[in-house]
Parts: sequence; structure tokens; C-alpha cells
Amino acid sequence: MSQSSIENRLANLELQVTRLHEELSSIRRAGKDWRRTIGAFTDDQGMQDLLTDAMRLRESDRERARSETDDNGRKNL
Repeated sequence: MSQSSIENRLANLELQVTRLHEELSSIRRAGKDWRRTIGAFTDDQGMQDLLTDAMRLRESDRERARSETDDNGRKNL
């Protein structure tokens, strides 16, 4: 194999490693975003109201699903 060919292959490998490193770094940075927001709305009354309403709606969905099935979990016709 010629010296030129080896140098080209090495240059291509170095470029690929650099790109992979940059991609991995950006994924790691993006992965932390959701952790920074944990607890951000803990004392927010609007968020508490929203969660309360959401839980109320979810429970009504559960009750409706229960009424649409028999004791064995089969749908009532």
C-alpha cells in the first residue's frame, strides 16, 4: 500500500472520529435538558391545578373503561 493511500485513509478515519466525538458530545448535552427542569413547577399553583384536572380526567376515563367491560375484562356489547 502506498504512503499516500495510508495517509488518506488515516485522514478519513480522523475526520470520522472527530464527527463521532462531536455527535456524542451533543447527545450528552441534550440528555441533561430534562433533568434541569425537574422541580421547576413544584410551587406553581397553575401547574398544580393542571395536574389535578388531568388526574380527574384520567380517573373518569378509568371509570368509563371499567363500566364498558364485564368482570372478566371483556367489552360489554
